[in-house]
Amino acid sequence: MTVSEESSLLGPARDEETGEHSNSREGSDSLVIYAAFLGNQTQSSLGKAGSPSTGVFIASADELLVISTYSAIASQFHRLSEGSWLLLAYNFGYCISLPVFSNLGDRYGRKRVLVGSSLVFAVSCLACGASLSILQLVLSRVLAGTSGAGILVMASVIITGSLLCVLYLQSLGSLQLALDMTPVDEVALYRGYQNVVNIAGRSLGGPIGGFLADTVGWRWSFFGQVPIVICCALFCVYRLPSYLNETEAKGESAEEPAPASGPSGIRDLDFAGLFTFAGTVLLLLFLLRALGAQNKGMFFQTSLLAFAFISGCTIFIVIELFWAANPLVPMRLFSKPIGVYFLCQTLLMAGRFSYRILKRTQNTSDFVASLALVISALGVAVGGVVCGLVIKRTKRSKSITLFALALNLLSHTLIFFRWRRSHGETPWQHMQDGVYLFVTGMAPGMLFPALFTAMASVAPEGELHSCIGTYYLFQQLGIIIGPAAGAAVSQPIFEKGLWRALHGVEEKRMIINRILNDVRYANSLPVSLQTFVRDCYLASFQYLPLFPVVATAIMFPFLFVLKEPRIA
Repeated sequence: MTVSEESSLLGPARDEETGEHSNSREGSDSLVIYAAFLGNQTQSSLGKAGSPSTGVFIASADELLVISTYSAIASQFHRLSEGSWLLLAYNFGYCISLPVFSNLGDRYGRKRVLVGSSLVFAVSCLACGASLSILQLVLSRVLAGTSGAGILVMASVIITGSLLCVLYLQSLGSLQLALDMTPVDEVALYRGYQNVVNIAGRSLGGPIGGFLADTVGWRWSFFGQVPIVICCALFCVYRLPSYLNETEAKGESAEEPAPASGPSGIRDLDFAGLFTFAGTVLLLLFLLRALGAQNKGMFFQTSLLAFAFISGCTIFIVIELFWAANPLVPMRLFSKPIGVYFLCQTLLMAGRFSYRILKRTQNTSDFVASLALVISALGVAVGGVVCGLVIKRTKRSKSITLFALALNLLSHTLIFFRWRRSHGETPWQHMQDGVYLFVTGMAPGMLFPALFTAMASVAPEGELHSCIGTYYLFQQLGIIIGPAAGAAVSQPIFEKGLWRALHGVEEKRMIINRILNDVRYANSLPVSLQTFVRDCYLASFQYLPLFPVVATAIMFPFLFVLKEPRIA
């Protein structure tokens, strides 16, 4: 039996010849859903930054686990200034492989690709935990992101037939499959409910990551994923039905692969666009790092990187417009209103920032610092549910979108003024900080389902799948750009402030290098020097809230003048 776009992803409900229910399905659906759900969740032990999102419970926990510990990991290697690469590497691998796995699943069967991705991910977890240098860890994270994308895509495709899929498909970038069976207005509500499930993982992930870093060490946050992923892979091998290995090639099955040149062959993938896109993203990351160094001796290098990046963007656009038969990013969509929603995802995700300030200024443990992420995650859950209910009742998304943008702009503006010189020293101030953090989560929590619902409503007929793939690709691009841009701005300001503040101090260069590369080193300095370090960090941190402020300010006029889509 071959598979086509009209075929049921969960297999036939009845035997076509006898009319009887197939025994192979009997009693297995719940186990299949559970296995795929757990497998999808565990993949993200290495976490995805800004994103908003990658699995509902365990994956969400793992996402914050790494976000809350990457500074401790980088500090152990005495390379804190390069810690952001630990967050970027996973997202880079995920981003460049996201468009590949749906093609692989069609070509070789979803079950095989899911199991293979799980095993590769288990190997990447072992490599991460055993890494002896920051370079090894970054490369392992790229491998984890690449295989993690395969788990996300295949697991979600397998369980698409269940309503449970709608609750967590935000993480995979393939919500189009859920949309095929779900009214558009209810998608926003289900995505809101997904945030409620998501909050359980987000609430536990940060504290667990901080606890592991403070007790047994960060390496076990990677090693601990291996048995879970292997168990899920074995479960999929023995419990997932064999029809999931069927391919889309006409007249062929997984046992007799179709020629690579067939309609669903791997050769149809836009390799030129994929490699150009990957190279361009890498050039952007190196360019942001060079700009952050602000070294006069690097002017030529920075100029060369800027030229290479612009050239890469140009070549990629030309390939997608005139060369690729199946473009990675359908550029013609950017001439339509839907292109605004793509660009808004990049701005929204790039605008998000981390709260490492608690470690630098309050000498908190990793566990306590991660609680700030819990408060923000609670806001995401509440915002998602509120937005979903509003859209379901009113059939409108524009008003809630503009309200969320205004709320996001206001909350980060308040943080900019509130935290630029002081931070939570009294119970009342701690309460204020908690409110700010909650609102900074609530605003994106409303924007995620609102923007997605609007995008799905204006997608050209027959192109919903490619629109959603592009939508999540731009979201991942924002997740990559955000941390790199934040580090490029804050790190030089912090370093320059230290050089001025520690004027006259013996061994100033050594002390500054240790402060920059070890988040806890400042705590061993005399109290007077600790105060200088704290003030310098606050001075550099104050500019980070301006990223979401600027991003929101850019988004607002475009979404304001955009015609409100009709939601069915």
